Amino acid sequence: MDPVPVYVETAIYGYFLLVCAIGCFLHGRLWLGTRSGEAATRSESQSSRRNTR
Repeated sequence: MDPVPVYVETAIYGYFLLVCAIGCFLHGRLWLGTRSGEAATRSESQSSRRNTR
């Protein structure tokens, strides 16, 4: 198998890094959104408990 030119190898690894960066960004957004949603749900449920007593 012949070696590929440097620019092709750079393009391939650049694509992999781009896909990885997008995946990490989306994962982080989802994780942070879920965590803030849980905190909001917890605070709402605690405030509703306080109001019923």
